Amino acid sequence: MKVHVIYAHPLTDSLAAHLHRVTVDSLVQAGHEVDDLDLYADNFDPVLSPEDRRDYHDTAINQRKVAGYVERLQSCEGLVLCHPVWNFGWPAILKGYFDRVFLPDVSFKLVDGQVSPGLKNIRKLATVTTYGSKRWRAAVLGDAPRKNGTRFLRVVCHPRVKVRYHALYDINNATPERTDAYIAKIRAEMLKF
Repeated sequence: MKVHVIYAHPLTDSLAAHLHRVTVDSLVQAGHEVDDLDLYADNFDPVLSPEDRRDYHDTAINQRKVAGYVERLQSCEGLVLCHPVWNFGWPAILKGYFDRVFLPDVSFKLVDGQVSPGLKNIRKLATVTTYGSKRWRAAVLGDAPRKNGTRFLRVVCHPRVKVRYHALYDINNATPERTDAYIAKIRAEMLKF
């Protein structure tokens, strides 16, 4: 299976970077073809410009600036997001990716006022993430990243997409043993992706 991994963290020596490497290495070890996108290393521009917003619904031209990213997204059968949760949301660069790449005729079809999924090619979806807060605090605040990773993305993919959400909460207080257990869990999950 071709799996598109989208990674969003600026530091190469972070826990997120380690989880990203484990994710990619495990997917490759499992025999998947991996298309790895590091948004920071790729210098992805997350800013939706006034021109981009004006062209958003014009499907004849809305993809022109992000065509390579659209092609990568449309050519995969699996999608894995690797990112931290910052301020109870996606990192800005990842949010900008969705704003700029998840366009009409890409992530959704809009015909006669009816919306339907545009990424029916994606049959498996997973998120690998970390939170600074405890899970209960994220839940009280609505846990938008979890909802985005399991609900928003689900509705734009294949109707029977399999969704997994892996989160290590309270990383500021995580023991080395708990962190190692989470890394081992991610390795095992990606080996059976």
